[in-house]
Parts: sequence; structure tokens; C-alpha cells
Amino acid sequence: MMKSTVLIFVFIFCFCCQSDAQINSIKPSNKSVKNRSADNRDAINFELAFFNGLRQKALGNIDAALNEFLKCVRLDGTKATPMYELAMIYNNLSQYTEALFFIESAYKIQPKNTWYLQLLAQLYINNQKYRSAITAYKNLLKEQVGNQEWHFQLANAYLLNGELKKAILVYNDMQAYTGFDERLSMQKYKIYLDLKDKKGAINELENWIVSRPKDPTPYGLIAEIYLLEGNQKKAIETLERILIISPNNGKANLTLSELYRNNGQLDKSLKSIKLAFASSDLSIDSKMRILINYYDITTNDSILKNEAFDLIEILKEKHPNDARPFTIAGDYHYRDGNLIKAKEAFEKALFFDESRFPIWQQLMIICFDLKEFESVQLSAQKAIDLFPSQPISYLLGAMAHVQTNNYDAAINLLNTGKLMVFDNNDLLAQFYATLGDAHHAQKNHQMSDESYEKSLEISPLNTYVLNNYSYYLSLRNEKLDRAQEMMEVCTSISPGVPSYEDTYAWIFYQKAEYVKAEEWLLRALQSGGDKSAVIVEHYGDVLFKLGKVTAAVSQWKKAKELGSDTPEIDKKISEQKLYE
Repeated sequence: MMKSTVLIFVFIFCFCCQSDAQINSIKPSNKSVKNRSADNRDAINFELAFFNGLRQKALGNIDAALNEFLKCVRLDGTKATPMYELAMIYNNLSQYTEALFFIESAYKIQPKNTWYLQLLAQLYINNQKYRSAITAYKNLLKEQVGNQEWHFQLANAYLLNGELKKAILVYNDMQAYTGFDERLSMQKYKIYLDLKDKKGAINELENWIVSRPKDPTPYGLIAEIYLLEGNQKKAIETLERILIISPNNGKANLTLSELYRNNGQLDKSLKSIKLAFASSDLSIDSKMRILINYYDITTNDSILKNEAFDLIEILKEKHPNDARPFTIAGDYHYRDGNLIKAKEAFEKALFFDESRFPIWQQLMIICFDLKEFESVQLSAQKAIDLFPSQPISYLLGAMAHVQTNNYDAAINLLNTGKLMVFDNNDLLAQFYATLGDAHHAQKNHQMSDESYEKSLEISPLNTYVLNNYSYYLSLRNEKLDRAQEMMEVCTSISPGVPSYEDTYAWIFYQKAEYVKAEEWLLRALQSGGDKSAVIVEHYGDVLFKLGKVTAAVSQWKKAKELGSDTPEIDKKISEQKLYE
């Protein structure tokens, strides 16, 4: 109903205009009446097209709106309004060349229209006609002196045209109207730096200080200039001026701490960095980065290490409900071998934030190192519930179950977890190796051997698997050639490892090659195996096989002193006889 009313109104309006023109004409000839009738039809069509253009634009039908406004231009090229509408549409479509054509045409028709001139200036910028844009914005400022937006745009046009000093003059002119504005001062400071005019930049910042004496920002920027020049003395003086107005300024104290340390003023450096950590205007991320940087350099420096722990305590106090201070504390304690404190720190971190898997992983590793296998199992299950696609939780949980003889639970975790491993052959090999251990413990030798073989297929140089698999085969006196082949690889990769040399010797023992067995056991003893009850006892067994009974008994006695718990050790010694 509304659309019909509007159309009727437009038609009546046009009709009335036509009637008035006819009434006011003085006896027109037939020819003039005919021309006037055609003109009136064009006028009506123009109005209808313009109205339809506005309607289509409002509805979001941009192509249809363009067609209607272009029809207006064809019907009457003396009207600026449809040209302005076309310019705006093309500008919104980022078709800047077309937009500029129409706004230039509109502005020629109505050169006093400020809206047209404003769009024209913007389109000069979009078309990279910066000199024309400068002229346009100057003309706008003549119409409205002191307009902030146009001042900014004029300065921007100068900057784009490479006339940096003229941009500064525009900002100065603008400040005459607006008074001090830190945005303008910051912009001028940056321009001076681009001009490599450090003196001008510092003067601008000093003017800023005069206008805003309690604002630390300009002091910090001046200090940065001095630091870039390598003038640490001036930088320190400027930063200390900040502390007069803002004693707990985090950034100033942080920078001063480093500068004081460079000058050997360690007490002042420590005081400043503690103030920085206690400050609210320095983010926790910035503080964490500092502690991470401290991590490596504090390894062998007890003074810096104590300082780092002091900073961690401040961080905890300042951010009491954040997990990150406890995480970094855990890292430091773990590095220093203090597993109990490391565990406590990571548990506290998880109390505040359970969403970070690396914390769970580190906690499980620490509990494993502490031989708290039930804690590993509990943490692994929680981690699996939260992060079911993280395979390491399944592996660590399974290894803990192996340690507590829960082999079925371990095997279930391993068979599930190995499905989560992608693009990590070493980790997948570890899953199969642990499966081998679990199946071996259950005396399921077929599954154990298959698991070890699968692990070696993925990672053939894994000395842990090569040694364990070979040793278990030697104990069973099975596949000794395969075991010997594996240990040849193992001992060549990792020479001088007594447990590996002992395994190799025991394979020769099972093959009744006692001379070679003795040779490898002597190597094991020389590599540090003389402190191992197992290796020493094995050496005694080999000596007995070689007919060296007295020497064998002597080695069995040493093995007992070292803590051998072999059931036959006492009978071997008392009866001077080998029991296998």
C-alpha cells in the first residue's frame, strides 16, 4: 500500500509541474509544446529512475541501483545527485577509478558542495593522486577551519606523497585549534624518527613532557632514543625521571634493572627487577619471558638462581590464581633435581589450570622418577579423560602399570594409545617395546617377541629393545643367533655399556662359547660392571665353565657381597658347584 502511495505522489507532483509550465507559457507553438512534452517525459523518467535507484540501494540490490542511477545520467547529464550516488557505490565496491570519474563530474556541476568535495578528496587518496588530494583537503579546511578529521587527512596525504615535514606543519596547525594532543605528538615523534631527526624527536617529546609532566610515556620514548644511540648514561637518567613520577613503573624498572646490571650495580638491578615484577603495568607474559631467559643462565650461578626464585615468589603473590608462576617454579625445581618441590609446583599449577597438557606430562614424568607409580596411573587416567588423543598419557600410564605388575591394564592402555600415534616412529616403537615388556612379564613369549620385532622394524637402532629382547631370548635359550646379531649391533652403537656387554656375553655362554663369553664379561667389568652383582656372578659362572673353580667361587663371593639375591648363590659358594 505504501509503495503505491509514493508512486502516485511522484506522478501527481510531476503532472502538476507539467500543468503549471503549460499555464505559464505564452501561447506556445505546436512544436514547442511537443518538445516540452518530451522534456517532461524525461523528467518523469528521471525522477522514477532516481527513486528506484535509491530503493534498490536500500534493498541491497547494488547492480540494479547502478543501472537506475546510470539511466538518470543518460536522461539528464546536468544533475549531480545521481553521479554522487554512483561514486559512492563504486567507492564501496573498491572500483576507485569509476568512482573518481563520477564524483569529479558531480563536483564540476556543484563545486560548492562540501560532501562532494570530501568524497572527491578521499577518492584522490584511493587513486594515489596525492597532490590532488592535498589541494582538495586544503579547500575543505577553507570551508571549515580547524576540522580535525580533515587536518588528519591532509597530513596523511602529505605523508603518502613523501612530504614528511609538511605533514608536521599540518599537525602543528591542528594543535593551534585543539591544544595539546598526545596522538599528534606521537605522530610527529615518529615522523622525526623517519626523517632521522633525533633532535627534533626529542624536542617533540620534551614538549609533551611540558604539557603532561606526569605522563611517563614520553620519558620512555626518549630513553629508547638514547639506548639506540648507545648512550646508557642518558637513558638511565631519563628512566630515573620516570620513577620520580611513577616509582612502581614496571617497564622503567625492568629496563633499569638490565642497565644497572650492565654497569655492575647488582643491588640496584635486583631492587628494580623486583619492583618490575610487583608492578601491575607489566604483563605476566613479560615476566614469564624474563624467567625463561633466566632459566639457562642461572644453571651455574647461585646468585642469579636465588634471584630467580625470589622473582617467582613475587610472581605467585602478584598473580595468586594463575598457573604460570607454579609452572615455571616446577621447571626450575626439576632442573635442579628437587623432584618433590617440582611435583608440588606442577600439582598447584594443575589446581588452577587443567587445560595445559604439558603440565600433566611433566607431572607424570616426575612421579615416575620418584617411583610413585600409582600417582602416575591416576594422573595418566585424568590426562586421558581430558586429552584422549595424546598418546604419551597412555604410554606413561602403561609403564607405571608394568612397574606395579598390572600387566593387563598396561596392555589395554598400550593397544589403545598406539592408535593415537601419528608421524612419530620413535614413540610408536616405544609403545611396542613396552608391550614386549608386559607380554614377557606374563610369559606370553610369542606376543612378546612379536612386539619387540615390530618395535625394531620401526626403530632398528633402539638399544633398549635390542638389549632387552636379546637378554630374554638368552634366558630362554631360544633364537640365539638372532640375539647375537642384535647384540652385535647394540654394542657397536653403544660401546662400553656394561649391561649390554653382559647380555652379549650371556648369549655366548648359552651357546657354550665360554672363551668369548669371558672376553665380553671382562669388558663389562672394566666398563663399571664390577659393581653389579649380576655381572660379577655371571663372570663366576663362565670361569667355572672354563674349569677355573677357585676363581669362580671368588667371584660368587663378591656377587653375594654386592647383594646378589640369586637363590643358588649360597649353594654355589658352599659346594663350589654351578647350579643353573
